[in-house]
Amino acid sequence: MQPSLDVRNPATNEVIGTIHNATPDDVDNFVNAAADILPSWEKTAASKRAVMFVNAAALIRARADDLAVLLTTEQGKPLREAKDEILGSAHVFEYYASVSGSIPGDARNLPGYGYLNVVRKPLGICAAIIPWNMPVMIFAWKVGAALTCGNTVLAKPSKTASLTILKIAEAMHDGGFPKKVLQVVTGSGEGTGSALVTHPDIRHISFTGSIMSGKAVSLLAAPHLKKLTLELGGNDSFIVTKTADVDAAVKAAVRNRFYNCGQVCTSAKRILVDASLADEFVRKAEIMLSGYVVGNGLDKVNMGPMNNPGQLAEIEASVESILANGDAQLVYGGKKLDMPGNFYAPTLLKNVSPLAVSEEIFGPVMSVIPFKNADEALDIANSTVYGLGSSVWTSDIATAQNFAESLRCGVVWVNKHLTLPPEMPFGGVASSGFGRENGRDFVYEYTEPKSILFG
Repeated sequence: MQPSLDVRNPATNEVIGTIHNATPDDVDNFVNAAADILPSWEKTAASKRAVMFVNAAALIRARADDLAVLLTTEQGKPLREAKDEILGSAHVFEYYASVSGSIPGDARNLPGYGYLNVVRKPLGICAAIIPWNMPVMIFAWKVGAALTCGNTVLAKPSKTASLTILKIAEAMHDGGFPKKVLQVVTGSGEGTGSALVTHPDIRHISFTGSIMSGKAVSLLAAPHLKKLTLELGGNDSFIVTKTADVDAAVKAAVRNRFYNCGQVCTSAKRILVDASLADEFVRKAEIMLSGYVVGNGLDKVNMGPMNNPGQLAEIEASVESILANGDAQLVYGGKKLDMPGNFYAPTLLKNVSPLAVSEEIFGPVMSVIPFKNADEALDIANSTVYGLGSSVWTSDIATAQNFAESLRCGVVWVNKHLTLPPEMPFGGVASSGFGRENGRDFVYEYTEPKSILFG
């Protein structure tokens, strides 16, 4: 097992740092440290935890410029997107400060039995396994929820996007969180990640990643009866109906689809457009894309590189297969760019066969699928194993309600897409996983009820 792993800049593929590749023995030491402090952390007043969150958020905001540069350098996204993510994580911590004292319970008299008091207790030691696409925001979601409930946390970032999370954790420690309460465990998924998932003293795993990886996590965790929260990606539909504001829908679709180079679980991946509007939609999307600048995220660009060479190769293969099989027509892009780093052109496909994009395309590819009526749109939208998010674009409230009720997914937006405030429960159904991040539902993921009956 390699003692360290290189972190590379996806815009240049140059090494910008190294991380420790934690062994199972290292993981055991982290767990022991978390166990040592757990009894006192459980008893820490909610008001004190809230102050720690507020302090951490203030420090993150003060350091946002430097943190954003680091995030862009290791992850690839444009600097403005990186700064938005950094500031978004601070907002998440401020949200958890606001709800730190509001973990619910239940107390009532049961005539003939006694007085029932149901309290919610921390699970104990939790592990958060974080992907490379939105590392800082997803770190904040998982860690904020677990700490608020009185758990200790071992956070494992992706091996390609660990450096900024280490700095965010440093800000949290500077803000008052004890180092044993929040520990960042770096390393590979195969070695370090597996050691976390299988450790008998870790009681909860929150994992964000692919369906295949999520299933592997479930199998490894099952013998230990761990509680799981799984967010396993999506193949979101973006449905443009006859009554939609086409200009607004085009702008939103392009901005959402190519945000973070299309590497977002809830990105608008399948663009379903009423057939009467499809040509206009494609024409306007092509005009918008023709002005897109692609390059190093530290420069003034609309889109940066893909995070890693493996993801780039996967996107190349997917687009080549779709076009070779005659399942779509290429309107724009469709190729790897001849420049250093992991760059792929923003790509627009029209008249796409729904079957050709039933699997998630995790990169800068917009697939426009025309439909004839609402029933067909719903059939296409629901014809996937995923069930994370979807949006409907319409000026008719009855249409919005029909789609919102009928779409099989965990999140539905109306006349917007991708917005995820921390107050909003987020998660999927079907193969997109189970459990929820954010909102008040975090309590049910990171605590367990204890019933106390007084005679």
